Amino acid sequence: MKNSTQKNIKNNHSRIDFFREAAPYIHLHRGKTFVIAFSGEIIAKPCFDSIINDIAILSALGARIIIVHGARLQIDQQLQKINYRIEILNDLRITDAATLNIVKQTIGTLRVEIENKLGHALNRPPIINDELGVLSGNFITAKPVGVFQGIDYQHTGKVRKINTTLIQSLLNQENIVLLSSLGFSPTGEAYNLRYEEVASFVAMQIQADKLIFINQKNYELPREINLRDLDDFIPQVASQYPLLKDIAHALNQGVKRVHLLNNKPNGSLLLELYTRDGIGTMFTASLYDEIRQANIDDVSGLIELITPLEEKGILIKRSREQLELEISNFSLIKRDGKVIGCAALYEMDKITAELACLVIHPDYRTGGRGDDLLKFITTIAKKKQIQQLLVLTTQSIDWFKERGFTLGEINDLPEKKKALYNFQRNSKVLFKQIV
Repeated sequence: MKNSTQKNIKNNHSRIDFFREAAPYIHLHRGKTFVIAFSGEIIAKPCFDSIINDIAILSALGARIIIVHGARLQIDQQLQKINYRIEILNDLRITDAATLNIVKQTIGTLRVEIENKLGHALNRPPIINDELGVLSGNFITAKPVGVFQGIDYQHTGKVRKINTTLIQSLLNQENIVLLSSLGFSPTGEAYNLRYEEVASFVAMQIQADKLIFINQKNYELPREINLRDLDDFIPQVASQYPLLKDIAHALNQGVKRVHLLNNKPNGSLLLELYTRDGIGTMFTASLYDEIRQANIDDVSGLIELITPLEEKGILIKRSREQLELEISNFSLIKRDGKVIGCAALYEMDKITAELACLVIHPDYRTGGRGDDLLKFITTIAKKKQIQQLLVLTTQSIDWFKERGFTLGEINDLPEKKKALYNFQRNSKVLFKQIV
């Protein structure tokens, strides 16, 4: 009985910790537009109901949701039932007239199934909200792929345009918009589309805040990839992972964040969006921001960045000579040759390092650059086998607390730092464990 009670208390604490961590992201994502795309394989999995429920939660929390679904697996299954040939080349189905009929029937069935599941999820506790609805329709104008590399793809198409005005109107009315991988030409011809292209195209046209792919494949990618690295990576794996081309295209056309998840673990969508570290891979469009460790040539740029804060008493003053001696401790963000952010890491003992001088230029304080620097510094600390970060701050207490730092006491400081503590500044002491 005692063990059961202790387990329940531990579970309750875990739920409370998650809610506290999620709270700032709930506020951050309210009113933002997310395009969430998933493959036909995901629809066929037992986890699909949980994904639908999580999408309903996102909508209830105030996110504007566009769903795009695939159907390749289900189309293949229907063609196999009638013993009809399946032809897929260059990640495109060769869609003849008979296959097109199967495509339309299958997509129509899936659309109704998804609408029903979403409608059910939106109208049961704890979400019940009569203002939330699910709407689908003919939002996509398509054109034929035509003949590519000598192959006639017949009724396989590409997206020509999206009715963004209508979609925005429906989103403004708090509806979830559902898009299928089927488009029509102005003359009424139907075309089979790749759901990945539909998702990236609508995200670009809507200028979505996030494009999220939920896929069956395990891509084994780093947790975070910027556009420059992605462009270098794609040629190596283009044939194996064609989805990465769609992700790169979306980033190049103005989508700031693309997330790639698989269906494991349960709740991966919520964990990705409402926890600090996420659970999948995030692709960022940081074409012009360079984050790296500083060198002696960066000293002038660092001085220009931190001097205004030193004059206000927010930062401790550092001379040029001191910066030159300590330059190996600094990391920075450069944009078009200008230092727009910096942070320093000072090892205190074998397990603790101080994160100091975290600064972002006032003109560049959007876009999560402070978070980018924190992640970069944390990665460096991990390589040094540091177990916890220490911060002394007078002005940014809440910012650090929102990112997992907890308040400590002066007596908690390593001896080396305790001896140098400035009682006149009365800085708050915060710690974060590195996991």
